[in-house]
Amino acid sequence: MSRLIIIQGPGAGRTILRSEAGAIVGRQKDLDVTLDTAAVSRRHARLTWEGDRVFVEDLGSSNGTFIDEVRITGRAFLNPGSLLRIGTSVFRLDAEPKSQPDAELTIQRQTVAATSNAELFQDNSGTRLQAVLQLAHHLGRSMDTDAVLSRLLEQLLVLFPDADRALVLMREGEEPTVRAMKHRSGRAPAGPMFSRSVLRKVFTHGVAVLAEDARHEQSYLANVTLNALGIQSLLCVPLQTHAGRVFGALQLDRFQMGRPFKQDDLYLLTAVSLMVSTVLDNAQLYQESLVKERLQRDLAMAREIQLGYLPRDPVRLVGGTVDLVAELHPALEVSGDFYDYFPLPDGRLAFAVADVSGKGMAAALFMTLVHALGRHLAQGVTRPADLIARLNDAVAQDNPNFMFVTLVFGIYDAATGEVILAHGGHPPVFVRRRDGRVEELSYRGAPLLGMQQDIRRSEEATVHLEPGDVILLYTDGVTESPGHSDPNELFGPGRLTEELRNLNFEKPLPTWTAELRQSVTRFSGTGPLADDITLLALRRPVEPVV
Repeated sequence: MSRLIIIQGPGAGRTILRSEAGAIVGRQKDLDVTLDTAAVSRRHARLTWEGDRVFVEDLGSSNGTFIDEVRITGRAFLNPGSLLRIGTSVFRLDAEPKSQPDAELTIQRQTVAATSNAELFQDNSGTRLQAVLQLAHHLGRSMDTDAVLSRLLEQLLVLFPDADRALVLMREGEEPTVRAMKHRSGRAPAGPMFSRSVLRKVFTHGVAVLAEDARHEQSYLANVTLNALGIQSLLCVPLQTHAGRVFGALQLDRFQMGRPFKQDDLYLLTAVSLMVSTVLDNAQLYQESLVKERLQRDLAMAREIQLGYLPRDPVRLVGGTVDLVAELHPALEVSGDFYDYFPLPDGRLAFAVADVSGKGMAAALFMTLVHALGRHLAQGVTRPADLIARLNDAVAQDNPNFMFVTLVFGIYDAATGEVILAHGGHPPVFVRRRDGRVEELSYRGAPLLGMQQDIRRSEEATVHLEPGDVILLYTDGVTESPGHSDPNELFGPGRLTEELRNLNFEKPLPTWTAELRQSVTRFSGTGPLADDITLLALRRPVEPVV
């Protein structure tokens, strides 16, 4: 099977394996092969495979796509051994490299790769130390892993003049992968890349190995065969974290006959690997911190955008007044809950609380869809049950992941104090009367919304609010909050009923929701929320709200 190897420029050492869907090469971050350099267009070229045949198509790039330095137009065939140039990166099409036959290698010397190993500097220690310090000076100025690896391989070929090729191999699952590669001639041969038995010893035991071809002193004809195979002598030393976990290896290869690597070379490369391991480990941690920082920044922005969709302005209605407060407390940076309220064309007030399945970004995206659809569809309905049915059918029409939403939707008439409610799979609504009585509105709703079209229609509940009466909507993050001392015990509707009964009638609604939230915190503790919590309280004022 053929495969493409980047042998020069950004991405050097990377292998692009055959893909049924093909691969797009460009500067854009989310592509199959990203080459982050200004010489490459955002979407530069397309690679496609037909059996072992590889085709290249330029996608209208600014600087062109070249095969053997001939600029291609349209779709072109890449011959085995040909060089494909995209920007400053050079690809070569090879037969799939095989691991070096283990029987052909004899381990001549091995040593422990540890700073406590005194033999690393027992001979010519000053010279070795100077070389390591010089290499550290070259590498220590960058925290970009790819830049560090490229500079490392360049310096290794200077430091080891008998080496023909330098490799960085990374430990990823069962199969080692070539992360970076540089050949002294600039064009790496298509021969063996590594020995599995040598790497197994390096990875498993954390030792540095000097190995030679077992037949290098045999007849001329045997040596001709060995030259065709490739490696005559190699050094392979581990890369490991401060805690001793081996995450990769440095390997130097010699293809020429004679002048095999010596014990001193093994000690020097091992000393280099100890320093390089620290640099790479720090670079990886730095890159991870950048990714984490960027993710946190994106999530913070997503949270700001999401909360920006939620209404906060005071409600103003024609023909009456209303006192309303709503708040959302996400368990993560973004939420799958939402609330909404807005005046309808007939002067009544629409309001809703919803909870979509799951948490995090997927739930937040689904929430945004449901929120937008709900507000749009509500403009054409006069009955809450109609909105529930239409919203369910709209969401279920294109919902390949079978996410669902629970929702309670109500319409309030400020002139009469009448509230009409319908729901789909949502927890019951509570009414707190001015005299302290608490009522749970129980009626048959629709099933979970969004799973399938034409579901059972929700019944509607009608309740009349007298001045001072409050209706409370919430998500199950309230009633299903686990106890701090016993996680199997939930806050439950019983505690919510009791808390509502004890609230002071004369206090404003924001104080009510704050005290309810504090009650949940006392029960569950001050740690992270188990689920999003949303509260919406609506009161018919005793006197008009100014």
